[in-house]
Order: sequence, then C-alpha cells, then structure tokens
Amino acid sequence: MVQILVARNIIAIGGGEIRTGQTFAIDRRFVAEVDVAVPKLLFIPTASNDSEEYVAAIKLVYGHRLGCTVDVLRLWSEDRWLPSIVPKLESADLIYVGGGNTKAMMEKWRELGVDRELRRLVSKGKPVAGLSAGAICWFRVGNSDWPQYEQIPNMLTARLECLGIVDIVLCPHTRDEAFRLDEFKSMMAAEDGIGVGLDDCCAIQIKGDEYRFLVASDDSMAHLMFHQDGQVVHRVIEPHNDYRHLSELAKVASLDGVIRW
Repeated sequence: MVQILVARNIIAIGGGEIRTGQTFAIDRRFVAEVDVAVPKLLFIPTASNDSEEYVAAIKLVYGHRLGCTVDVLRLWSEDRWLPSIVPKLESADLIYVGGGNTKAMMEKWRELGVDRELRRLVSKGKPVAGLSAGAICWFRVGNSDWPQYEQIPNMLTARLECLGIVDIVLCPHTRDEAFRLDEFKSMMAAEDGIGVGLDDCCAIQIKGDEYRFLVASDDSMAHLMFHQDGQVVHRVIEPHNDYRHLSELAKVASLDGVIRW
C-alpha cells in the first residue's frame, strides 16, 4: 500500500561513485537539509551485504568532507534485533541507504521490521537519501537488477515492490547502464501510473508533496515514463532547483512533443 506522507523528505540518487566525488554536490545538499552544526548520519549498507569498503567511502565523504559524525547500521551482523536497531534510526539526523542488491535488502528489512521503522521516521520528516538500491527503496515499485545478483539466465532487471512511500515507479542508472531505458520501458508497459528514471549523478528530491530534480553533473538528466494512446512514452526532463507539485509530473506527461519509443 502506498503511503502518502506529507512530511517526507527524500533524495533518491540514480547512481554515481561517491568516493570519487561524482555525487558530492547532491550529498552536500542532503546534509544541508538539517540545521545542525555536526549532523549525525546513519549509513545503512544492507544492499551491499554491509560492505566495509562502502562504509569507508561514506565516512570519507560524509564524515571527513561534509563534517558529519557517521554511524553504521549493519543488519547482516551486528544489528540483528529491533531493540538495538530503533535507537540508531531514531538518533540519526540523516539516514543514507547504500546501493547493491535491492531485493536482498528489502527482504532483510522486512524480516527485522526495519521497513516499518523507516516508514515511521519518514512520516515524521526525518531526511533520508540513497543511491541506486538506496534510491529505489522509497518508491512503490523499482526497476531493479536483482536478477543479476541471483544469476537468473536472460534477465537483467525486474520489478520490485519497495516501501511505497512515494507512488512512483523508479529506475536508476538510465544513462550509464545501456540496457536500462529499454528494460524500464518494457516494465512500465505493465505498470500503472508514472515512472521516473534517473541518470547517474541525477536525483529526485521529494519534499512533502513537491519535487525537484538535482544534478551533480551537467550532462545528467531525469526521464519520465507514462502511458499515452496505448503506448509507453518517454520524455526527458531538465533538472530544476525549484520545487514543483507532484501533480505537475502528470501535466508534463500530457504535453505534446514527447519522444515515442
């Protein structure tokens, strides 16, 4: 069930290498969402199986470069019980979810009750963000590459039901993985509503019932997928810093001059 949460504040990043600074302009925007001298950031690396290399990259960027204190929620090893999980989630000023296997992450979250806690905290307005799997997770459905992790023959991506906080279908890596736009289009043929694709270094921020597209690279774009006259239609969306009501996406979908695949 889709959760309509007016207080939500989500920055979903399509992809990019955080360690080398590819997403730094967006990461800096995320930290600016809280008026705290030294923000507490909680990193959730579930999708990467609690990768310590990933943890080190987050500590480098958010700790050393952006001045946060960084804590880590390791659900595959240390933090396996909800009584130890909840205090970490609640004490964080910012929550960042890393990329990797979205399906494995969602299964682990549901097993431990993390999905319910994240919905609760987002409903209170706690700023959350993430990249790739950490972007998909906040939406109703994602286009995910989980079949590759499970080595399913002849499958590159598949639909995945996620937290349902935003009633949009999300797809990451639409520029940097050559197969993504075609896979996204095929998936959208069976999905209701609107889909949003994000290039690497492009993010959608959902704040309440408004949105904007942010970029950390001048050539990164967002992509709108929708149904018109029985076809899936694709429209490229230029980034914009101003907030617009989510209903505007439906208006964009009705404009002339769309690109038909």
